Amino acid sequence: MRAVIVGAGIAGLAAAQGLRLIDWDVAVYEQAEKIEPLGAGLSLSANALRALRALGLYEAVVAGAQPIRRLDLLDQRGKVLQTTDLEEFSRRYDHLAMAVLHRADLHKGLLSKLEDGIIRTGMECVGAREAGDRIVLHFANGDAVEADFVLACDGIHSAVRKALFPATREHFARYTCWRAISPGVPRGMDPARLSESWGAGRRFGLAAIPGDRVYWFACCGTGRTDDPGLAKLDLEGVGALFADFHEPVPEVLGRTPPDSLIWTDIFDLEPMPSFTRGKVVLLGDAAHAVTPDLGQGAGLAIEDAAVLSALLARLPMERALQEYDARRVGRARRIALESRLYARVAQWRNPLVVPLRNFLVSSIPERLLDRQLDAVLDVSFDPIRTAA
Repeated sequence: MRAVIVGAGIAGLAAAQGLRLIDWDVAVYEQAEKIEPLGAGLSLSANALRALRALGLYEAVVAGAQPIRRLDLLDQRGKVLQTTDLEEFSRRYDHLAMAVLHRADLHKGLLSKLEDGIIRTGMECVGAREAGDRIVLHFANGDAVEADFVLACDGIHSAVRKALFPATREHFARYTCWRAISPGVPRGMDPARLSESWGAGRRFGLAAIPGDRVYWFACCGTGRTDDPGLAKLDLEGVGALFADFHEPVPEVLGRTPPDSLIWTDIFDLEPMPSFTRGKVVLLGDAAHAVTPDLGQGAGLAIEDAAVLSALLARLPMERALQEYDARRVGRARRIALESRLYARVAQWRNPLVVPLRNFLVSSIPERLLDRQLDAVLDVSFDPIRTAA
């Protein structure tokens, strides 16, 4: 069987590996002119790590990652509001509960078992249409490719989704975000700890990654996209915005190379009723872009690839796609809505309300938090029949 994958991001590369395991012929079309390291950091939780294990990629990815043993939620002065002991989850799951790594190292791991020549670069998909029982993909360079089966992994602004699922809508999460990698781990910073600090309408996250580096993200609430007061901020401006946050936030910002700053407004997708149409399947952000607040964007994409590959290995295509929808749509919807709710609470800006928010957050029983986290992380995956 032959499949065309649109997009060589996390979803596309994971799907290519999954289909390779079941002996499918795969071609990946990527808009970038070359595959090169981009982006900043990201976290992979237990659900993503289990999916990577099903895809045979766990060791390749974890080799470039920093294990996380503890999650701390702080206020902007550094007072701990919540702590989650991830070592307990690791013992319960019998594998890592979370790891943080550079996005480029995740891509390296996902590419590690794919054959040379499987990815064709410089192929920006700009549209798609159904032609009988086949799909025709149109590219910016004028090429058209016919396919029996298409996996659309081309992100939140997916051209395939917009052409074939026109009712879908993107949703602005009402905040903007900066990300970067800073050299050097500050003295006293625990490399196995991921922290997020909440102020009034502002948040700052810190995590060490391999190579004596720190991945950080900074969020600020806004009522509009491309906010002129925020969109043009350079590193010095971001530093001024978070100057009243606890150490080592100012130190990390001061060490960051100015040209490494990445800025984006945050969007997600309104939940969809189906991720399939005929022989077209949406995966990753093309299907269910979520805000980064629960750290599940990459994880859901990897889950999609593991689930779809296992289903295609043992079921006729039509039944496999029906089952894919049954397994993925509801879970993606729940995580998207929970992530939105987290963002709304975290981005509260009223200085009179923020202390109350912090008190309520610090008062949530640990057992309740653990149950909520289990609902997201404790997911199992069917084995993928290899082509042996």
